[in-house]
Amino acid sequence: MENKQALFKEDFCNTLRLNLKAGQSILNYTQRGEKFEFSDKDVCYLNDFRVNKDNLAKMNDNNYSSLESAILLYEALPDLNPLLASYAPFWLYISHVELITYMRNRWPNVFVNRDGTQNSTDSQISYIMDYWFPSLGSSSKTWLPNLWWAVYLTIDNSREDKYALTKILFKQEDLRTRTLGTYSLFRHKPATVAILSFIESHMETTFNHSFQNRCRYMTKYLNYLGGCRLLSYMDEAFFTEMLNKKNDDISKVN
Repeated sequence: MENKQALFKEDFCNTLRLNLKAGQSILNYTQRGEKFEFSDKDVCYLNDFRVNKDNLAKMNDNNYSSLESAILLYEALPDLNPLLASYAPFWLYISHVELITYMRNRWPNVFVNRDGTQNSTDSQISYIMDYWFPSLGSSSKTWLPNLWWAVYLTIDNSREDKYALTKILFKQEDLRTRTLGTYSLFRHKPATVAILSFIESHMETTFNHSFQNRCRYMTKYLNYLGGCRLLSYMDEAFFTEMLNKKNDDISKVN
């Protein structure tokens, strides 16, 4: 466990983005790419910030599932708080330096899609931007910060298995990356805990089939409520009550 963590300065982050958008650095995001060149003037440091480098090394060296990677990442950064986790330069350093091998292996389809079709240059750049570069104000939608936020918002130290809700969130990739994870509601922990606890309590009934569609319906319903209520001020009990009232409708979704 080390007590110092580097992060890129904002000017260098802009350089990374501009180089990519110009098509100059695409190859560096592939499995055969070289390391990104930067100097001491391009980084600053967080002091008294613990980092478990062994966990990061495990992510680089092994083919872990998304859930396993998320837990490793979360436990590697015990001092990370939501404010810093929303700061793109922190994650850009992690993805381009600390976890570059993990990122290259996890997202290898820069040039060729999974179906074997060739990507255009614009598609290659878009693919890299989607997974490597956090957007301002929405860092939780990019791969590495999304993994961290997924654990941060679901961990419950009062449970025998503190990652029980985390495992539900990762039960299906769509729930984390396209359904719940795409809404601002995802960043409100009482809402996330209530939703996942509701799924957990009704796993053998409401969610015994049509899991994906019912989760989409449920989260869209709560997002709709946000049009007339300030959901960020609501507690877990409110979301649980709303979901229990809507359970019959959710159960009818195919």
